[in-house]
Amino acid sequence: MRRFRVLLLGVVSHLGLTGADIQAPPAIVPDGVVNSASRLPASLRGGAIAVGARFTIPGVRLGPEKPVHGSESDPPVKLADVAVRIAQGNRALDAGLLLVIATNIEAWMPPTAPRGEVELTVTYLGRASEPYKLSLVAASAGFYTAATAPDALPAAGRKPDAAPGDSVTFWGTGVGPGLDVVVGGIPAESVKIAAAECCKGVEQVAFRVPAGAPMGCYVPVLARAADGRISNAIPIAVHAPSQSCRDELDWFRDGVEQARNAGFIALARVSIDMHLAPKMSAQSRFDYGIASFGRQESGQREFPPLPPAGTCSVFTARLNLRQVLGQARASDWASIPEKTRGNKRLDAGDAISLTGAGGVRRLPRDTHQKEYYSARLGGLSPMSREEATPLYLKSGTYAISAPGGADIGPFSTKLEVFSPVVWKNRDRIDVVDRDAGVTLEWKAARANDAILILAANADRASGDSAVCLCMAHAADGRFHIPSMALSNLPATPDADDLEASFLALLELPVNPPARIEARGLDQAFAAFLSASARTLQYR
Repeated sequence: MRRFRVLLLGVVSHLGLTGADIQAPPAIVPDGVVNSASRLPASLRGGAIAVGARFTIPGVRLGPEKPVHGSESDPPVKLADVAVRIAQGNRALDAGLLLVIATNIEAWMPPTAPRGEVELTVTYLGRASEPYKLSLVAASAGFYTAATAPDALPAAGRKPDAAPGDSVTFWGTGVGPGLDVVVGGIPAESVKIAAAECCKGVEQVAFRVPAGAPMGCYVPVLARAADGRISNAIPIAVHAPSQSCRDELDWFRDGVEQARNAGFIALARVSIDMHLAPKMSAQSRFDYGIASFGRQESGQREFPPLPPAGTCSVFTARLNLRQVLGQARASDWASIPEKTRGNKRLDAGDAISLTGAGGVRRLPRDTHQKEYYSARLGGLSPMSREEATPLYLKSGTYAISAPGGADIGPFSTKLEVFSPVVWKNRDRIDVVDRDAGVTLEWKAARANDAILILAANADRASGDSAVCLCMAHAADGRFHIPSMALSNLPATPDADDLEASFLALLELPVNPPARIEARGLDQAFAAFLSASARTLQYR
C-alpha cells in the first residue's frame, strides 16, 4: 500500500498537478438573491424578483476583488469577465450588469425574461456557479432607502417630509403597473409611475398624501402590486403645514436617542403563553429588570422608528435563529438586547438596587453583556432551568438607586408600578390568517398610555424574518392589524415549530417617566412596562 501511494504521488507530480492553482467556481449565498431596493428576504412574499427590476446577488468569487461599474443607461451583459445567465428550459438570456465585485453583483432583469421558475448562473473567468433556482414575477415593488439608494440617485435615500395634500416622490424597482400606495393605512391619491431617467430599472412613484393620513415622524408607507405582493415599508414625516413632525413618544426620541451620555432602567411584568407542540403548552409570568448606560460615539443612537397610533410598520431581516434562541436559554431571557452600535458602556457601579413592597432586589452587571445590568426579579421565565419564585413587582412606589462608578455618579429616583396590561382575547387567537388580519382586545392600566403590538415570525431554515410593529391608544381597547402589515411575515410551517411565531402587546407610558439625574448623564429615565405574549401559527 505504501508503494502504491508513493507511485500515485509520483504520477500526480509528473503531470504537474500538485502545485496547480485550481480556483473554485463562483458561489451564490443560499436564498440570497433579493430586490436591490427593498432587500426583502427571498422567501417572503414581497421578496420575489420582478422582470425589469434591479436585483442583488451576494456570494463569493463572483467577480474581481475591486468593484467594476457598468453603464446605468445600457447595462452590459458581460462586465470584467462576469456574466449572469437566466434560463428556463431551452430559453436563455443574460441579465444586465450594473456592478460586479467578488462578494456582490448588482444586476438588471430584462423585461423579456421568462416568468415563473428559472435558473440563474453566475460565470466568472469561465467558471460557472451552481444553478440558483429563482421565481420571476410580473411585479414585486421594492422602495429604496438611505442604505440601498443607487449612487446615481442620492435623492432616493432621503426620507420625504410633507403635509396632507402635498405631493411625495419615492423611487423603487420592480414596481409594475396598477400599484396601490397606502399612507398610514389610508390610500394615497393621484399615484403616478414613470421610469427614472438616470438609472435602468428604477421607477419614480409620485403620489399625494391623503387628507386623513396620520401625523408623525415615521408614518409607514406600503404599496401593493397588481398581484397582491406587498412592498417594504418606508417611513415619511407627515405634519401640519409649516410645522415640524411630532411623535407621541417624543420624550424618548428627544431625550435618550439624541443625548450623548444616556441611559435607562426598565422594570417589566411579562406574561407568555407558549404552545410548543399539539396538546403541549406552558404559561409563565415573570418580573424582569434591565438597565444600560452608554456614551454614543458615532452619531445619533439608532432605535426602531415607532409608527403613530393607528398604524403599522414592518421590518425584515435574516437572523441566526438558533443563536438568538440559544442566547435566550443561556441567559434566562435577561440579556437578549444586542450591544448598541457605536455605544461605549458607562460604569454606574456594580449593581442597581430596587426597594419596594416585595423587599430589596439587585440588578447586577450582566456577565454576558457587560453594558447591561439585568436580573429576573420573580416568577418563572420561559425555558428557565431555575425554580419559580414569587412575583416581585406589585402596584406601588419603588425606590431605585445606584452607588455610582467610574463614569456615572450615585443617583436615586422613584418609580410608580401599575397593574399589568390584560390581553383579553389572547386565549382565543391560535391561528392568524395573514390575508385577513387579526384583532386584539385589551384592558390597560392607564387610558393615556400607548399600546405597542408586535407580530413576529422567522423561518427556521433560512432565518428570513419579519416583525410587524403597530401602535394604538390604550383607551381604544382594541386594534385590528391589517392584512397588508402581515403579508410579509413567514408562514409557520407546522404545529411543532412555534418558537419564533409570536404575537405580543406592551403597554408604554406616553408621558415622560421618572427622570434619573447624576454626574456623567445627559438624559436617563426609569419606566415600568408590562407585556403579554403568546406563540401561535401564521397561515
